[in-house]
Amino acid sequence: MADNNNGRVAELPLTPHPELERLEPLLGTWKNEGAAPGTSTYRIGLGGHYLIQEFETTTPRGRTLSGIEYVTWDEDTQSLRSHLMADDGTNFTYTYQVDDDGTHWRWFGEKGAANFFKGKLSEDGKTLAGRWQWPGGGFDVTSRKIGG
Repeated sequence: MADNNNGRVAELPLTPHPELERLEPLLGTWKNEGAAPGTSTYRIGLGGHYLIQEFETTTPRGRTLSGIEYVTWDEDTQSLRSHLMADDGTNFTYTYQVDDDGTHWRWFGEKGAANFFKGKLSEDGKTLAGRWQWPGGGFDVTSRKIGG
């Protein structure tokens, strides 16, 4: 993912990329349960070009974090990419994907990375249950929509 799209200034779209619509079921506030409890609120912002997540969590190691994530279409990778920043100096990138069957993927960095989340959104759209996993570890996550 490029750090910027300065070289594409004349090509920037006037309307949001249609792939962002796949993330609309995330809109609202979620209570996250499991090894990293907390809350996440998702909204559409900046002309509809970004899904914005604001979160507070306690990591499996007991560290409390708050942060923000911006997800948008990335022309370089032809995927939904994000920048996540937190109050501990974190500046991570993720790749998002939502399959036609409602399976949600989030790879830490590039698509296909060994550190990833795979989960399924319930029929009613109010529960996202899955697992973060990486070589040698992982944990289950259940997120329940509590607002919006």
